[in-house]
Amino acid sequence: MDQQNISEVLAKLRQPPVFTPAPPRPRRPPGRLRLDRDPHAPVHSSQTIRFRFWTRFIQATATPPSVVQTLLGLFVRRLPSFIQTWFESWFPEWNLPFQLSLKRQKEGWYEEFEMEKAAYVTLQPLQGVFVPRCFGQLRCDNTRALLLSDIGGECLATPAGSLLETPELRRLLSETLTALGQFRILQDDVKLDNFHIVGDRIMAVDFERLQNQDMPEDKIAIDVKATTYWLARLYEWNQYSFWEDGFIKVDR
Repeated sequence: MDQQNISEVLAKLRQPPVFTPAPPRPRRPPGRLRLDRDPHAPVHSSQTIRFRFWTRFIQATATPPSVVQTLLGLFVRRLPSFIQTWFESWFPEWNLPFQLSLKRQKEGWYEEFEMEKAAYVTLQPLQGVFVPRCFGQLRCDNTRALLLSDIGGECLATPAGSLLETPELRRLLSETLTALGQFRILQDDVKLDNFHIVGDRIMAVDFERLQNQDMPEDKIAIDVKATTYWLARLYEWNQYSFWEDGFIKVDR
């Protein structure tokens, strides 16, 4: 290589790098969003399971509550409040809601199951508000599981959960994540699947993988903002895809 070629190569190396601009944020048409339900969506079949929770055997299916539970609930609600609190504390199996969720331990996930169980203990003041209620541990089909309240609502990763405007989504996410951060509980696997829109708030689920709970408060605040921003971007991409595929419509 002669001296001229060497000079040309060095001149090119001194030039500032050229960055490819990031793709523009997807934008669906403005207007009120609504769900366009698919009439051909599959119907999920229900499965009946039976397990023991403390002094009670429970058979879980899509059926009304038993007569015993209904009568016992009516009786307990007539008792003084301090007796109700005592009864619910010592016999939670007879004070369960009609809709429940069973979170089984994944194969080989012993530490993750223990982490999630400990997280629900820490988040007890937020149970039923920003996270499901946790009634305790049991065994089902020889597998450990947590008995949780079924929060219902719509998962943010689904078309039915993708009808919020971005500013409202960010406000609700920030409210939920800030509440969790006050107890130093921050999820490590951040994804839309772990959040449900339930009424006028967003509830979080899945605490098997958590970040370091010893991080300082200023770091927690930064993480809450970053997570809110990241989830909002994912939500916008999902929302655009659902609109483009015809799962959601825009009323102009």
